[in-house]
Amino acid sequence: MFINKRFLYLRILGYSLLLLASLVLLGWQFNITVFKSFTEEMTAMNPVTAISFMITGFWLIRIKQNKNHSGIMAVSAGWIVLLVGLMHSLAYALNLESLRFDHFLFREQVESSKINSHIAPITAFLFLLSGCAMITIHTNHTWLLKLRGHFSILIFTLAYASILGYLYGRNSAYRVEGISTIALSTAILFLLFSIGLFLSNIKAGVSKLFTSILDGSSLFRRMTLFLLVFPPLLGYLRIIGEEKGYYDSEYGVELHTMIFTFVIYFIIYNYAHLLNNKQKASFALEKKLSASEKKFRELVASLKEGVGSIDFEGRLIYCNPSYCNILGYSEKELIGNVVVDMIIPIERRQEFYEKLEKRKKGISENYQTEIIRKDGEKIVIDIKSNSLMDDQGSRVAYVVSINDITEEIRQLEDIKAFSSSAAHDLNSPINKIMTVVDLVDPASLNEENKEFLAMVKSTVLNMKVLTQDLLTFSRLGKQPLEKATVELQTLVAEVIKQQQPMDFKGSVQLFNLPNAYGNEAALKQLFNNLISNAFKYSSKKENPTIEIGSYQKEHQIFYYVKDNGVGLNQEQMKTLFTPFKRYHSKFEGNGLGLAIVKRIIDKHGGTIYAESDTDKGLTFHFTLSHN
Repeated sequence: MFINKRFLYLRILGYSLLLLASLVLLGWQFNITVFKSFTEEMTAMNPVTAISFMITGFWLIRIKQNKNHSGIMAVSAGWIVLLVGLMHSLAYALNLESLRFDHFLFREQVESSKINSHIAPITAFLFLLSGCAMITIHTNHTWLLKLRGHFSILIFTLAYASILGYLYGRNSAYRVEGISTIALSTAILFLLFSIGLFLSNIKAGVSKLFTSILDGSSLFRRMTLFLLVFPPLLGYLRIIGEEKGYYDSEYGVELHTMIFTFVIYFIIYNYAHLLNNKQKASFALEKKLSASEKKFRELVASLKEGVGSIDFEGRLIYCNPSYCNILGYSEKELIGNVVVDMIIPIERRQEFYEKLEKRKKGISENYQTEIIRKDGEKIVIDIKSNSLMDDQGSRVAYVVSINDITEEIRQLEDIKAFSSSAAHDLNSPINKIMTVVDLVDPASLNEENKEFLAMVKSTVLNMKVLTQDLLTFSRLGKQPLEKATVELQTLVAEVIKQQQPMDFKGSVQLFNLPNAYGNEAALKQLFNNLISNAFKYSSKKENPTIEIGSYQKEHQIFYYVKDNGVGLNQEQMKTLFTPFKRYHSKFEGNGLGLAIVKRIIDKHGGTIYAESDTDKGLTFHFTLSHN
């Protein structure tokens, strides 16, 4: 909170300096004693000193942490103050009145003052230090930042000593005998400005320590304020007591020591109590975190799924036992090494290095690939990856989960082989049956035979669609796809026209669809299947609504197809993309449409998932490759 409001404090100090210095100038202009020096017996602030303080006030208001935002006027202010301090210091050192600015600007007013009101040597010296600190505000040198911090402390110390001199009536604390005295108002403004200088840059040195959020810095701030206020006040009360005869000097010293010791002891006791409470809370929190981490590690270790954390150089940071078992390596062999170089043949590694670059940008991936275990066995794994963030929200690594799906792939290959063979074997007799059916003249049949003929024709057509889907499903698993940029907006608009039933009374909304990089025929098949399903399963709704569009999430473009049809329950959603799986007997289908969709998306390196609620429709979200 202190650091967040630092520039607010600087502006408050700046406006205070401007106001107080302006009052001094008004005092000189209209001869108002209380504005110039509080009383006629006290030294008045020099008008050039007042102008210099107005410049320092302006500097505090305009200064920012970034030098590009401070402005040339704020930077120039530092040089003006430095020049004022330098010229008046030289004037005293060389005894040259011609170097004094107040000798030219306000000579008559200063000379006519009852008390010598020239700029004092200590004032000139403090302006010299102030100017040096002002012009080095944006330096990148740590030693110079520390030096300007010491300058601000020295300015504060001399101004503070001068104020104490006035408080205790000791001229030596604020007077250079035979030359001039520093005005009380000057000392006060230097005190305020030194605080502003101290807080203006907190990148190094004492300023950094003072403004830190740590407990030590909090104690430093509180004790500094206490030591600046309490001891002088206690000393002043002791002197007053001695002057009024309440006690002698020896008793005053003893009383002063006892009170000071007791107060310091009380402060240390309270702070120690506070630290103990914080440490107890910290120990309790550490214990909870340790227990939580232990549970987390036990949970991750028990997973059948392999889980690993990898940095953006490709080195493994952490993995669970299943990760090691799947790859065939021990944890010691994997941690700290680039896993890609251990399990991927050299000719395929470039592809994985490119994926690593995508992950640095926060792009999540879900894909399947073949790897080589330590024992030389080739297996197929399913890989999912997501970014791992630190407390500041920066990506520091990514988490991967892997599953050995070799057996599933083999079973699927068997299904594909059977599907392809069955489809080819069935295609010829189906075409023959269709030819025979088409040769039958319905006019030669009675009504009952006409119904039988229509039933046969419908069944044969369904079988033909099934064989075509089986062939499509098997081809997608075997053949590589030729890819190019596809204008999805035009493609999907055409699919909607082809799929929309003549009697459809609902609404279809097509929003912006960015171009994709893929196979045009396959992508048309994908949208054909999803959109035809949307029309089919929302057809029994009173106001069917279909929505097709896209959105961006985590640096990726997602497409979606949404309907308000019958939907699915959570149990059905688990097997949504399984081949030959059907859920609604009231609607025609063979259970291959969504399996084909999944395969097309896999071939394009994308991902797909669905959201649904029974009787509230179904929404498919998926990604594709892009240029």
